Amino acid sequence: MADLQLKKVFKRYGKVETIHGVDLDIRHGEFIVFVGPSGCGKSTLLRMIAGLEEVSEGDVFIGGKDVTTTQPSKRGIAMVFQSYALYPHMSVKENMSFGLEVTGESKDVIEERVAEAARILKLEPLLDRKPRQLSGGQRQRVAIGRTIVRKPEVFLFDEPLSNLDAELRVQMRIEISRLHEQLGNTMIYVTHDQVEAMTMADRIVVLRDGNIEQVGTPMELYHSPCNQFVAGFIGSPKMNFLPVSVTSVVGQTVSVRLPDSQEITLNVEHGELAVGDSMTLGIRPEHFLHGESADITLQIKGDVIERLGGTTYVYGELDGQTLIIEADGEKDIVRGELMDFSFHLNRCHLFDKDGIACKQLAVEAAAA
Repeated sequence: MADLQLKKVFKRYGKVETIHGVDLDIRHGEFIVFVGPSGCGKSTLLRMIAGLEEVSEGDVFIGGKDVTTTQPSKRGIAMVFQSYALYPHMSVKENMSFGLEVTGESKDVIEERVAEAARILKLEPLLDRKPRQLSGGQRQRVAIGRTIVRKPEVFLFDEPLSNLDAELRVQMRIEISRLHEQLGNTMIYVTHDQVEAMTMADRIVVLRDGNIEQVGTPMELYHSPCNQFVAGFIGSPKMNFLPVSVTSVVGQTVSVRLPDSQEITLNVEHGELAVGDSMTLGIRPEHFLHGESADITLQIKGDVIERLGGTTYVYGELDGQTLIIEADGEKDIVRGELMDFSFHLNRCHLFDKDGIACKQLAVEAAAA
């Protein structure tokens, strides 16, 4: 069983600590995605799992075995890098078989494994070609095939699609997801692209500054972010954030004033709040309604209108605060006009002054 555990894992470069005591349990067969902004530590964490970076403190277990100090080649892992790193003078078949030849596998085993990987990745017509004769997507498939033939317990992907154009990235996302379904191996995938994370992962690990912010399924993170950072990182376009101030606190009922002076009342779990405290209200672009009534309505003038066919994005301001609103592409939306956009209060997210999410229990009232 290729489950994987990180227990209080630290990484230090001299006196600089970049990974701060990470704990993580990954179940056998899961597709886990590490996501976060550049410099958050996701690739460093992956390289520590692979054995390419030394663990400064803590333990790494693969399949129940402590591999913290085990050589990379003996960990039962295979890694696909951002760079294809194919041998230009070798054919596709030779690139895929080279690692097995180095380890002394028999010719029959090599032939069988290369044929199986080529079938899975639809590389059979390309086996005699050189890398220069392949597209970017085909080269990345060869790089993946080179790892499949090793029959690892865990696949590690370090931003493997970042060098591809947009269309190829979509295609390769689908192919890697299908590969996971076929093989059933544990896979850990690093990306800064939250769309890749949302579309591919069984669970997402959101990282920031060497710490895990939240772990959950894509929809858990989308509907119940634990803090403002996760709320803003998951979802495209990102969540809108409005500064609000507390006008009333009665038990778990909190009333806040919006930038346009309207008030809303929510029933939330919270710490100590007092009248006058600053908070943040979050509402996703896709949760606005145009031409429909809801709990509260905002008047927005669309400064920029992006028409994408089935969807239109409206960029406007509410008392100096920029908002992005997703609307039906068939709606008649005119740039510069003042328009009514409404939303239901159960779609809101309320964050305290430290950015921690207040769990909404129920909507007590609409606009005051």
